[in-house]
Amino acid sequence: MTVPLTALAIGTVLAGWIGTPKLWGMSGWFRGFEQWLEPSFASAAVEAAKEGAHDASIEWILMAVSVAVAIIGMAIARFLYHIRPEIPGAIEARSGPVHRMLLNKWYVDEAYDFLFVNGFAKGGGRLLGAFDRNVVDGGVNGAGWLTRFSSSFSIWWDTWIVDGAVRLTSLIVKLTSYPVRIVQTGRVQAYALFVVIGALAFFGYYIAR
Repeated sequence: MTVPLTALAIGTVLAGWIGTPKLWGMSGWFRGFEQWLEPSFASAAVEAAKEGAHDASIEWILMAVSVAVAIIGMAIARFLYHIRPEIPGAIEARSGPVHRMLLNKWYVDEAYDFLFVNGFAKGGGRLLGAFDRNVVDGGVNGAGWLTRFSSSFSIWWDTWIVDGAVRLTSLIVKLTSYPVRIVQTGRVQAYALFVVIGALAFFGYYIAR
């Protein structure tokens, strides 16, 4: 923080020399800010020209008052906190709430912490965290659970219904084709034997009748 504060301090010192009082008789860069603003206050400059020359007494009075106020403030502070340090304690005891309010800078920092830091920032962060855990992560976890459940159901359906139907069909075909497979040996001699046995069976049937 030292570097930015140093830059701000240098800028503050230089900014104090922008727009110096006219009675100082400075020109150029010191009057540059005033000349830069002249187009914005053209009507005021015309009115001032009509009224007459510039009156330096107003500037002297304003500078004297501001310097006097600063000196009086420093004198009062020195008197209260160096010469008579017991007076601030007595004022604090008598003023009570007013002193506490002024000491705490009208409780602006406390109100800011309550509303923004602990309210919108931390409280909002907790709210967003709860929303992320319960809604966003809940949706993602729910989608994952639904995917796993549908996958498990699909595996069960494929294993027991689809594959079961295929295996059952093949088993039925295998059982029903078993007698035919016994007959269908692929040997010509066996087929000739079955033909002879069949012919003998027919002849025996007709003879027996």
